[in-house]
Amino acid sequence: MSSSRHFFRTQPPAQTRAEIEADIKNSRRAQRDAAAHGQYRLAETMRQAADEHLDELADFDAGTWTPKHAD
Repeated sequence: MSSSRHFFRTQPPAQTRAEIEADIKNSRRAQRDAAAHGQYRLAETMRQAADEHLDELADFDAGTWTPKHAD
């Protein structure tokens, strides 16, 4: 669930926060859907992705977040 926030340093903070929160929401939804269909390995992968996004949001809130691929 790659987002533009990792490629542009000039993105407004509100947009960055919205993208991170959307990624958390989408990962959790995918986790629930996969588990409901018996795809437990995929559900675990999506749980890990959601946790990574939560960590990213915590870094953003702490002021230590940086884009991964921006120059």
